[in-house]
Amino acid sequence: MASASPSWVILYKAPRKARPEGTISLALAAPPRVTRLDVGPGVFPTDPDRLPRVTFPRILTIDPSGLVLAIAPPSKSERTYKPAYLVLDVPSATATRVTGTDGVLKGSNLGVIAAPGGNGGYMVADFQNIVGGSTATLARFSSETREWVNKTVANPLPNWNWNFKGVTTHDGKLWWADCTAGILACDPFADNPDMDYVPLPRGEDHENCGFCYSAASHYRCVNLSNGKFRCVEMGCASEGEAPKLTMHTLVDPASSGLWMVEYQVGFDEIWAGDSYKATRLPVNVPDEIALVHPNNPDVVYFFLDEYIFGVDVPARKVVECAPHELDITESEGGPSCVLAWELPPILNV
Repeated sequence: MASASPSWVILYKAPRKARPEGTISLALAAPPRVTRLDVGPGVFPTDPDRLPRVTFPRILTIDPSGLVLAIAPPSKSERTYKPAYLVLDVPSATATRVTGTDGVLKGSNLGVIAAPGGNGGYMVADFQNIVGGSTATLARFSSETREWVNKTVANPLPNWNWNFKGVTTHDGKLWWADCTAGILACDPFADNPDMDYVPLPRGEDHENCGFCYSAASHYRCVNLSNGKFRCVEMGCASEGEAPKLTMHTLVDPASSGLWMVEYQVGFDEIWAGDSYKATRLPVNVPDEIALVHPNNPDVVYFFLDEYIFGVDVPARKVVECAPHELDITESEGGPSCVLAWELPPILNV
């Protein structure tokens, strides 16, 4: 009997070349193994120009319906330095080019959300701001009109240079997460979208540690888990003490930043356990927080050397460990190269 497909996967952001031409499929693997998106020739621009700032195709964000927003190098024949953006509909194995993207400055500011009603439509939204401005632009691309429409929205932190680690679809909205400054959220389908702001919980003060402050995106992670936003932070290792891992839960997005502490555990307590010793991993601080289990906020995944492992943090127990088998150079930017994805029913068979 064939084993059942996993209900969720750890998706690698770098698509893998596959055959035949034009195909889009998932090579499913149960966590902690990493799932790959296989893409055949002809889906991304052919004859890619690797001189622009994007040298490999990669996944930017995903929608629970099975839509994947990807970025890729342009074709040399296009004679442009601007990358190509595509929406891949994984269930139907189709791809559509997002046109008119000359105004897009940062791919990390883009999100995709399925249109209400389940008719296969979608909206791509781009948050654009200028540091010092109290307003920003929400550029919206509709699959129905194939046009961009700009709307002026509030910029809650005018003097902040937003650096989003991820854009999430939840509760009919797009949520932009900056691991240092906070979360922005809006309904991109609204005629006059309001931009909400949720500050992150006050964690450790890293401002006196230049390395930790600059690496906040590696030691902080904002994920959805069990329908709520979670912020998990790995503190600094100082004065011979092991860093602590702290989990906060956003009680209510409308509360404008009311977070509740779920747990705080020192890594020395995890290292001391038999489950960690059984992995034969070194007693080292993880390279990065990979993600939070989408259905169980007690379980957090980490990268360490060539491995990805999951820890039931309150239980101080390693529950999963495997080689990640990833070529980090393909994802263009360190180990922050995976996404937690709860598979839509059509893919969970």
